[in-house]
Amino acid sequence: MATANPLYYKHRYSAQLRLANPKMTQELYMQGFDRANSLVNTMVGIANEVARLAISDGIDAIKAAGLYRQRTKQLCRETFRRQEYYEAIHNRNFGDRLKMWLDYLDGTEEEYRRHIFNVYMAAKQTFDRHKQSNSELKARLECGRICAELAVGQFDALMQDLRERFGADYSPLFIAARYSEPLATWRLLCDIYVKTDDPKDYINLNDDPNLRLAADILAKKLSDSDVFNRIGKHAIELNLDVASRYASEEDMRELGIDSDGRITQPELKKKRL
Repeated sequence: MATANPLYYKHRYSAQLRLANPKMTQELYMQGFDRANSLVNTMVGIANEVARLAISDGIDAIKAAGLYRQRTKQLCRETFRRQEYYEAIHNRNFGDRLKMWLDYLDGTEEEYRRHIFNVYMAAKQTFDRHKQSNSELKARLECGRICAELAVGQFDALMQDLRERFGADYSPLFIAARYSEPLATWRLLCDIYVKTDDPKDYINLNDDPNLRLAADILAKKLSDSDVFNRIGKHAIELNLDVASRYASEEDMRELGIDSDGRITQPELKKKRL
């Protein structure tokens, strides 16, 4: 299916879109936009939050190692400046639902912390097996990089799916949510500190099956609807007045909450791997 030229792309049903894809209708276009907006707020938002958590751990490790100075300090601050820019744009979307979104992010941390830790531990074990110094610092930095790359991959995969399903490229509208800029500065930090002790040695982290497994599990969890529903249900329970203004009664019932705000189903059990 043909896609629109991003150079002409705007948030409206346009002549350029019709030329690029004659089968495109305004209704189909808006269906795709609504889905993109919803999934960027949830799937991409969660992936970006996971990357932020992992990078925060990395910055803490840099400080603990006494390296938070000069160029390193500048790169850490620049990474977070770019993260805060994304957050400022993203949070404007929520209006009176902002607290519910923040509660959603709190649930994200609870759900994903152990998966972030598993990626970190797998990286550290790899460095330890190769008898590398500062393995904790290097592993924290690599964990941040891996999580940021997964966040970028989440955005790209979502936009590709939308192109295939709706025949339009929605990525220019949501490009501010792509975690590429924080990733770019974080990679510069990795280039400084994630090196083998002997320049002649080479460690390919992609060859480590435990690290690949930990990263693959995290990637799958970043697309797990059960996790999203569990986090979302908890955020709604904390913000019933706001949620009831936006969600339909059917949606609320599916979440186990009746029209009076009573929980009608037991809490979903957290799945453990």
